[in-house]
Amino acid sequence: MKRQNAVAVPPADFAPEHFRLSIEGGIATVTLNRPEQKNPLTFESYPELRDTFHALRFDDTVTAVVLTGAGGNFSSGGDVFEIIEPLTKMTPRSSMPSRR
Repeated sequence: MKRQNAVAVPPADFAPEHFRLSIEGGIATVTLNRPEQKNPLTFESYPELRDTFHALRFDDTVTAVVLTGAGGNFSSGGDVFEIIEPLTKMTPRSSMPSRR
């Protein structure tokens, strides 16, 4: 398969905030790195992961990608505190759509 559309920023130049990225011998390793919370995903990590995988797709030096989690856990899924906690602080009236 011929790869198209080169990406301006090579993955090797990425400095992700929400996970670790290493590229060695043609293998890119993406490590979710919040082991104290079982590596949950957050709203900020989603676009960063998307951009990383997009860049890796167009990097001809990368032949495989390993997605793993630090601390013996892969991922607990979405960060419950980030997703659910704001909902617990809402009043019934603030959660209802406006009827004007």
